[in-house]
Amino acid sequence: MDITVLVPAYKSQYLPELLRALQSQTLPPARVVFSDDSPDQAFQRALATPEARAAWPALHLEVIPGPRNGAWANFRHLLQHYQGETAFFHLQLDDDIPYPQFYERHAQAHALAQGQAAVSRRWTALESGEPTGSLPVPESIHGQLQRLFALGPDVLFPSTVAASNNWLGEFSNATFRAGMREELLSTRLAGVSFTGLEDIGAFLVACRQAPLIYINEHLGYFRTSPGQNTSLTTGRIFKLGLLAWVALALASHRLGYLDAGQMAAVAQRIGGTVLQHYRAVDPAMCDVAELGLRLGQGPEAEVDYLAAWHAYCGALEMPA
Repeated sequence: MDITVLVPAYKSQYLPELLRALQSQTLPPARVVFSDDSPDQAFQRALATPEARAAWPALHLEVIPGPRNGAWANFRHLLQHYQGETAFFHLQLDDDIPYPQFYERHAQAHALAQGQAAVSRRWTALESGEPTGSLPVPESIHGQLQRLFALGPDVLFPSTVAASNNWLGEFSNATFRAGMREELLSTRLAGVSFTGLEDIGAFLVACRQAPLIYINEHLGYFRTSPGQNTSLTTGRIFKLGLLAWVALALASHRLGYLDAGQMAAVAQRIGGTVLQHYRAVDPAMCDVAELGLRLGQGPEAEVDYLAAWHAYCGALEMPA
């Protein structure tokens, strides 16, 4: 598989482990691009050491300066740098680890099915890398001995959006065809921004073009660590990820994958959580949640909610 690995780099302490993991691949990537978003160019210095330089020829490694404007801005920076030079791309977070057969298994999956994305299972691990658990995959998949599944929107939308459950995982355990680059830059579904849930949003976009290829095999791990953005409940990344479930529910309803009752149930569940925990600390977030509670009451409610959501998540400042 001809693939470019795109690494939004910020936490340089995990670099040696990631380089070893990439060098250990049974099917090496065609190129690896690091976008150094650290405040002090820590990756550029670390990658210039003799130990790291040894990895450059085998990985066709490249380092570019990051935009230093937040995590997703760095993802976008890499996607804009990648111009489809390879048939596939992989957004590999700097603290997650792909197992040695990651690219080999993904290549086999893409060769068997013409999907826009392939997603493999992954472990959740401690900072040390010790696996501690796995995502709650639906029993209909978890209990199967079959290694590959082709999952269409009729399966994925109800099992993820309706349940507000991203059981698929993150970008680190997914590979995409080059044509998905523009979709990831857009971060929109049915005209609705899914900022905050870019990973599951991208998977849902991909499955509408062709069935998503699901590899029922653990091929890496998602590292947990203190201060992780996704666990900081007062941080903007966490709050966007929470609110974005309602946005995805609206998009899913517009496309006919969720009925009005399912959309309203998501809005009630997420809205109730937001109003309970954030009323005193983020009034703007609660305003969006309250407008979400009106979804299903007619077109005007959708217009009001969408305007507030897009203003809150910053989608009005992004190209459609």
